[in-house]
Amino acid sequence: MAELQYLAARLSQAWRAGALDERLLAPGAGWNLSQTLQHCAQTVSYSVTGYPRLRPRLFRLTAGRLVKTVFLRRAAMRHPLDAEIAGAPALDRALPPAAALDLLIDAVTVFSAHTGEHPPHPAYGPCTHAEYAALHAMHLAEHLPGLPGPDGPPSAGR
Repeated sequence: MAELQYLAARLSQAWRAGALDERLLAPGAGWNLSQTLQHCAQTVSYSVTGYPRLRPRLFRLTAGRLVKTVFLRRAAMRHPLDAEIAGAPALDRALPPAAALDLLIDAVTVFSAHTGEHPPHPAYGPCTHAEYAALHAMHLAEHLPGLPGPDGPPSAGR
């Protein structure tokens, strides 16, 4: 969970430094920065409240579980960077990035304080709090490889 909170704090620092901009995005990203932050906020929030739609149970128990295991072992993920969450509200292209960042920070705060059971991930199935925290951190790092690390340069490959 510390990695997820660290990345959220780095985003806040980037905003304060005037560096919350498109340079944070992965090359070829399909969304603008605001949409990307909204998407990340949605997935963190849904890991507490429940995702709108789940993939079939058999998928979650087989292929989805395997993918989750691979991501967690590698401590990195790869997925389509413009894949919306099935059933989630549309991302607002015009929402200012600072407002989208507020949504993400709020979602991370709620997630971090959550002590109950988590609903299943739409693809990976059941996840513990620690697994979700690691997956969310990997998700943020993949979408935002230009996020500065502790000493300033991008944290790509985190």
